Amino acid sequence: MTTYTFPSIVPATNTFELISNTRTFQSPLTNAVQTVGRKGSLWKISMQFNNLTGADRATMQAFLAKLNGQQHRFYVQDHGYRRRGTAPNSADPLYVSGGGQTGSTLNAAGATQSRALYLMAGDYIGFNNELHIVTEDCSSSSLGTITIPIAPPIRKPTDSLDPIDYNYPVLGVFMLTSSASWDTSPGLVSNFTVEAIEDVLA
Repeated sequence: MTTYTFPSIVPATNTFELISNTRTFQSPLTNAVQTVGRKGSLWKISMQFNNLTGADRATMQAFLAKLNGQQHRFYVQDHGYRRRGTAPNSADPLYVSGGGQTGSTLNAAGATQSRALYLMAGDYIGFNNELHIVTEDCSSSSLGTITIPIAPPIRKPTDSLDPIDYNYPVLGVFMLTSSASWDTSPGLVSNFTVEAIEDVLA
């Protein structure tokens, strides 16, 4: 298996969906409902590329064929995302502070010290081949540490000092949900729909 970088072609539409791994149980006697959250929540993406011609059309055809269905993986971004936080564009050496972390909060270090709104709700971060969205604004401490509320919950226990990517674009590791196809109109104009899910084992 190889992980490729998605072609630099901007989709006409881009849909990101967080699929939560939750289960609901309802009592047949009282109708009371209990919900349990589990590890394994993941992102699903759908991208529509319209009226591609020439080099863009050929590049997309070749890339989708190269993936060979679900054999290979690819890095891709949320094209509807722009970072909001004040973290510097030059990129701090932000890293995971402490191994074995799980849950919906990540402890990090290496940030610019005492920076308000270092990351803001809606920003993405990536680490350990996992893509997460920041759920609350957070600021760095005088020591450059930062506690980051995130979703979905961490899937694999963290490794200390693992680098954290926060700079645009933040990439996730995805695989196709089905075989690749496209439709073509006269004049060699093609439309592509790419649907993929995050690889939880990446």
